Amino acid sequence: MAIPSDELLLAACAKGDREAFGRLASRYSGALDAYFRRRLPDDGRVEELRQETLLALYSLLPSYTECGRFRSLLYSIAYRKLASARRSERPSAPLSEVVAAREPDPATLDLRSASRALPSKLGEALLLTRFEGLSAVEAGEILGCSAEAVRARVCRAKSLLARQLTPKGRRRP
Repeated sequence: MAIPSDELLLAACAKGDREAFGRLASRYSGALDAYFRRRLPDDGRVEELRQETLLALYSLLPSYTECGRFRSLLYSIAYRKLASARRSERPSAPLSEVVAAREPDPATLDLRSASRALPSKLGEALLLTRFEGLSAVEAGEILGCSAEAVRARVCRAKSLLARQLTPKGRRRP
């Protein structure tokens, strides 16, 4: 028995097939959980945000017609749900505070925690392309910018992280 593609499941969902949506939701639940865990210091909201994302996706399915752009749509919804959740929280600590709060050994620094403290445009571009595996084009669709802008943001984010995570007195190679 062949595993149905996302597009076949989406077509079935658009016709009201709830089982197809359940299969699609199961297929992407782990990816959504990972997406939110990478961006939230507290795992308590992960399940809630995943459910909100899937519910929003379900409401869009009857009008969904863009073949091949499902992942972009899914991550766009997740991005907006996360942005909404963050508006209700206090701002995160600056990158320098995150790094200073850790042990001085750079091998023990948590890159994900440090990336959360980057300016949001830079951190999100880095996380979408490096951790979620999206292309610069897909990330640009989610962030509302060009692929070139995403690449520039990723480059700037890497530069900031390298500068912050390099021990004082040592030069980067």
